[in-house]
Amino acid sequence: MGTDPSFFSAPRVEARELNYEELDAEMKRLQKLIREASKTQDIVPRAETEEELSVTAVVSSQLDQLSCALMAEMNGLPVPSVSVQVRIKSRSAVASPKMTVCVQPPLAVTQDQFVLDSMGSGSESVVRFSVFLNGVYPPADLSGDIAVSYSSATGIPRVSQCKFVLPLRLVCIPSSALKNGTFKITIDTNKPPISLSDVFPDFSEKVENNDSALGFQFITGSRVIVLASKTSQRYRIQSESFEDMWLVVKDLLQGLQRHCVSLGVSDFQNSFSGPVPLTEYFHTLDQHFQLRVSAQQYQDLLSERAVQFRAIQRRLLTRFKDKTPGPLHNLDTLMEGTYRQVLALADAADDTRERLNQAFVRLRSATHLLILLLSLWQRLNSEQSDILEATLLPLLTDTPQLGWEESVDAAVSHLLKTCLSRSPKDQAISLSSGPLTLPKDTARLKKHITLLCERLGKGGRLSLCSEANAPAALMMPVSCESIPEPIVEQEEETLQDSTQFIKKKQPSKRVKSKSDSSKESSKEKKEKDSGKESKKDSGKDSTKESKKDSGKEKESKVSSKESKREPKDPAKESSKDKESAREKDPSKESGKEKTKVSRKSSVKVKEKKSEAGDAE
Repeated sequence: MGTDPSFFSAPRVEARELNYEELDAEMKRLQKLIREASKTQDIVPRAETEEELSVTAVVSSQLDQLSCALMAEMNGLPVPSVSVQVRIKSRSAVASPKMTVCVQPPLAVTQDQFVLDSMGSGSESVVRFSVFLNGVYPPADLSGDIAVSYSSATGIPRVSQCKFVLPLRLVCIPSSALKNGTFKITIDTNKPPISLSDVFPDFSEKVENNDSALGFQFITGSRVIVLASKTSQRYRIQSESFEDMWLVVKDLLQGLQRHCVSLGVSDFQNSFSGPVPLTEYFHTLDQHFQLRVSAQQYQDLLSERAVQFRAIQRRLLTRFKDKTPGPLHNLDTLMEGTYRQVLALADAADDTRERLNQAFVRLRSATHLLILLLSLWQRLNSEQSDILEATLLPLLTDTPQLGWEESVDAAVSHLLKTCLSRSPKDQAISLSSGPLTLPKDTARLKKHITLLCERLGKGGRLSLCSEANAPAALMMPVSCESIPEPIVEQEEETLQDSTQFIKKKQPSKRVKSKSDSSKESSKEKKEKDSGKESKKDSGKDSTKESKKDSGKEKESKVSSKESKREPKDPAKESSKDKESAREKDPSKESGKEKTKVSRKSSVKVKEKKSEAGDAE
């Protein structure tokens, strides 16, 4: 009470002296680090030469003695399985890495997710699993992927990947070679025929006719035969199913290449002379499309019956809640029938979806075979083959929202408009298309694929480079040239004539002043007449100069101002004095005319000439 409040005051900080030598040393060290980082830094971070986790997969050369397949038999044949061993090595400490295995349907694995124990620096972990066939149709690809996800010591998430390839023996067994087949493909080589037992060592026990024929019996039921010619350098593959030949043809080419490399042959080449089997391929395409349409129809019917079922339920609930219930009018019977329809449509939709997945895998196999034949036919390099594969196989799974037909149609159309166009002039500058939806039919897609094969056969080159896709340079049309100067002068003259015609209709103040001045004496009239003659001369000079310099609009101002100055005191100057003055100093006249000329005043000068003619 009555005392002054105490305010806190911060203690004074003692100023420390700066050590400039230490600051300079630190600045030099930081600048050195910045220079080193700027020299080695890239836009895309460089991959480390040695990852913290290395993943390798080894597929067993022998099938499992005790099969791990879910189905013991298929078409009277046992379903085998093969073991895959994955070895994971750690270069630094890793906490709980996770491994994921992915194979293409209808292949399946005993376990696809693994959570490993924490690994120290230099430790190693081994994981085993088995792969088997779990469907009634052959797969489109016998390869699989393994991905191991983990976090580095600094907390950065990383993924290590590796691939593995399963043997052909997993999906088929050797059989007797029957020399008949609906679909046939002939592969040409530049070397003498090789024994099929050397190309397919896993199937050597069934090789017949002096190693020139070999049969493959798929567990799913189809059969493929390989025939080696004794006289020519050809191999024929034939089967009752077009798409089932894909795996055998692929294994045949890989076996031939592998055998030639083992013998030290470096110039071995394969080729396909045609014709390209588009008819067989389009048959597989139509089957897939019809199943897509059926699946969509079942989905629509199922949604309609579901709406009907809910509406009947609401009506029945309203009847049951009523205190004085009335007759049901067979609503219960209608509800039971609708319920059965919903169940039947759901089962049909599931069955159609399963058949659609099977048709999509068959379509992928047929597309792989078509891409391989086109690559051999036109001798495409690896880059062009990758572009063709990305065009015809853009999807790994088929969904109701985005299907294979519309995706491939858009990709093929893009190639036909860019790198496979007939000429550089036909290349599309802008490629804009609407949303991808299920087409009405496959006629357009078949036409585009046929055009793709035709243009490849005519020497078309697949490329995504901007130079290959750049359209031809557009030439400037003749109408874009500069307009010559005389045309502008003619336009100016026509404009002056039109303005003069308009101005004549309106009476001017000069006419009124002229009528008043007519009452003056005859002596003054003569002086005015002489002044008007000088005005005519000046008007003629000004119009001549305006025609020469039509772009400069300042000449008529000088002539108009001179014409205004002259009638103010006509008695003081005569026409002879003015003409002599102009002759003595013409440069001043022209200089003034160039600086003070306008289009409007030049029109007035022409008006004065016509008025002077009327007054005379």
